[in-house]
Amino acid sequence: MIPFFSPAEQVAVNQWYEVAFAVPPAALALPFSFRYGDKAFAELAPAWECPTEEAGGMRTLTFRDPETGLEVRCEVRRYDDFAAVEWVLHFRNTGTQDTPIIADIQALDTAFALSRDQLACVHHAKGSDCRIDDFAPLVTDLNPTPRAPQSGWVGAGNPLVLGTHGGRSSNGALPFFNVQLGAAAGAIGAIGWTGDWAARFWRGDGGEVHAQAGMKRTHLKLLPGEGIRSPSILLLFWEGDRIRGHNALRRLILAHHSPRRNGEPCHTPISFAMWGMNRADRQLGKLHWFTENHIPLDNFWIDAGWHGDAAYQDNANVFNSDWGRHVGNWYPNKVAYPGGLAGIGDAAHAAGMDFTLWLEIERVFRDTQFTREHPEWLLGPIGDNYLFNLGNPEACAGLTDLVSSLITEGRVTVYRQDFNMDPAPFWEAADAPDRIGLSEIRHIEGLYAFWDALLQRHPGLLIDNCSSGGRRIDLETLSRSIPLWRSDFQCFKDFDPIGLQGQTTGLSLWAPLHSGCCDRPDPYALRSTLGPGLVFGTSPNPTGDPEGNLTPWQAFPVDWLRNAVMEQQQVRPYFEGDFYPLLSYTLADDAWAAWQFDRPDLGAGIVLALRRPHSPLTQMTARLHALDAEARYELRDADTNETRKVAGKDLAETGLTVDIHEAPGSKLEFYRRLP
Repeated sequence: MIPFFSPAEQVAVNQWYEVAFAVPPAALALPFSFRYGDKAFAELAPAWECPTEEAGGMRTLTFRDPETGLEVRCEVRRYDDFAAVEWVLHFRNTGTQDTPIIADIQALDTAFALSRDQLACVHHAKGSDCRIDDFAPLVTDLNPTPRAPQSGWVGAGNPLVLGTHGGRSSNGALPFFNVQLGAAAGAIGAIGWTGDWAARFWRGDGGEVHAQAGMKRTHLKLLPGEGIRSPSILLLFWEGDRIRGHNALRRLILAHHSPRRNGEPCHTPISFAMWGMNRADRQLGKLHWFTENHIPLDNFWIDAGWHGDAAYQDNANVFNSDWGRHVGNWYPNKVAYPGGLAGIGDAAHAAGMDFTLWLEIERVFRDTQFTREHPEWLLGPIGDNYLFNLGNPEACAGLTDLVSSLITEGRVTVYRQDFNMDPAPFWEAADAPDRIGLSEIRHIEGLYAFWDALLQRHPGLLIDNCSSGGRRIDLETLSRSIPLWRSDFQCFKDFDPIGLQGQTTGLSLWAPLHSGCCDRPDPYALRSTLGPGLVFGTSPNPTGDPEGNLTPWQAFPVDWLRNAVMEQQQVRPYFEGDFYPLLSYTLADDAWAAWQFDRPDLGAGIVLALRRPHSPLTQMTARLHALDAEARYELRDADTNETRKVAGKDLAETGLTVDIHEAPGSKLEFYRRLP
């Protein structure tokens, strides 16, 4: 990996790191905090032992309380290819008695220097709520309200507070933020925690910007020998253009926090998704149709409905069947799949495809196999649902064995994990007053252990992280999985492609790998969905269909589908590059959307523009980014295959003009640097 930082960025990260993680540590400068008993850790730390270690690019600070035996280990990584630092805390009781209460653990608690006369703001994003504005980019001003001259400078009174709700890490808010410090510098933060989190930002009286982030609720003692971990925190420093910082984050995540398959970088697949309650011979028929018609898909996907004892119905879909009553019955429906799933997995692999299988293992419905055979593995119920307790080591091991056997027996190569309820109420009900936060911590630790075990047992396995569509996107899940279904907004018939355009704009600033759904043979809908990966699927058919769901040859003409898959293949490498939004974010149906994705290593990229249905404008001009002003570039129109040559200086300064005469309509341009 070629280092991606400027001299100014390297200075910024080095200065911050050597103060925050100094050896010996300076208690007041440490970038984390908590309360121990009735005192802040910063007050106690000077009296604690603190040996340090440097090994394998890691610095480890281990604080030990000589009185109670509490050990707090901070593991820090300073990247050598990015201006970034990452750390995580581990707490362990090495004493013989319960510890005093550990409370308000802030895995991030730091301040960024800034003079009073400089402006500051926080760029952040909505999470997924199954809405058209999922992942919408947001910005909040942190500047103080002007005061009368005699009153002096006062920091902003009300801090910006961000956070998720319900126990899923991107449910409502995305756990990433970019603190802009003045006009041309800042620090991007990423939180690695797949439960509830909260973050606060405010200006101090000296002008500095304070940032805190951690779990929402921690107030707990540790028993002798017991340990817990905190959320992980990544900070990346940038100088110059803000989008440069976002592209540095994208590159870092691709290099260090993205799944690998057999040791190689993982690409987001091109999938075709089928409803699970469908007869095996029909699923095989669809697979054979793809093969016979030379449609180069990567992945054949069976979603919910394949499992349990529900009465079979030919026209089943997500809305008209009772698949949700069978989460907890993880065996193939005997009517739909009398021979199990192995035949479908084998056929998919013979066709050169991955095979995806959907499960929702953390939600357990009443009167299913788990409630009958292992009630001790469950929390609840709340209503009709239980929570599978991944914090129980025996339960986690049992579930790992079960899912592993399904993967093996079904020849599954993409494990799709969904989660369609909020776990927080179950955790809160299970916590004792002096153990608040522990159930959540144990569950999240168990989730990571479960995924890591599956990846170890099944080399080459890819995990698809869904959770009601994009509600568990954070640094830890991105390291192990890809959100192939980034929002449940696209579950509904005739969903507006503008929503997918907004998702691409908002999510691509933070996460480089993800995919949306195209459910209709329409060029505008297709190009609204193009991205690092793509899912083709048929919308629910409430009126019923004798084939048990629209078949691909009914929903997508063969030539159209083949060409659409090939176009996605062509653009995929560029969507893994640097991202430049060419127009401001809006969901208005009388506007345009446009992006540039650039691969500097290839000297090439794409420009994608979309004219929405009610836009009166037939033309737009946008200046392109990251081009060599001294070079010439060849541009190729994806629809006409016509090419033209343009100077890089003209594209960067005058801009690229795009004409779209249809509304809605789209234009896709490829460019490459000429020798």
